[in-house]
Amino acid sequence: MSPLILGDIMARLSAVSFLCFILLTTALFAVPTGSSAQSAASPFTVEVADVGKSHELAALLTAKGYTVVVPPKNIWVTDPQNNCTVWIGRNVPLEMLRVVLPEALRFNPYLKFFYLVGDRGEKPPRKVDDTLHIGGSIEAALVKKLNVIDREELLDTLGKVSGIEELHNYLHEKNLAKPPAADKPAS
Repeated sequence: MSPLILGDIMARLSAVSFLCFILLTTALFAVPTGSSAQSAASPFTVEVADVGKSHELAALLTAKGYTVVVPPKNIWVTDPQNNCTVWIGRNVPLEMLRVVLPEALRFNPYLKFFYLVGDRGEKPPRKVDDTLHIGGSIEAALVKKLNVIDREELLDTLGKVSGIEELHNYLHEKNLAKPPAADKPAS
């Protein structure tokens, strides 16, 4: 190869290398703006069980600026009817619940158990306190003896409460154990 051709190739490679370096540096050090900056700074996560239209819900919530995770399927994740529980972390803000829960109910019409994690004395890890998990298993809800909460009543309450403690109290009251049915007299 002649020295002129070799020099031309080296010059082109240097320009391409420099351009790649600039693109890589820009991508690594870019500062997010808008809603993605808000979600990056937010300690709160929405976890959506991989059932039904979960990926559509995740995309919608991500577009609204929330940090959303769809964990891989496991033995407890089967279908929308069996993954009908919402686990609400103690620190999840009311404003987030007012946006996310109506969308979750729209995408999964089977959601019917809503529980404030730690309400019965559990001590979950900090991450759980900051997570809204949509699509927990019905088996876990039944083991905890959670009560079905009417969807419309929940949405109405979400709109009416003045603060997160009021919503926590509502969820607590709704999940109190029901008194056992009185035995029917023998006929």
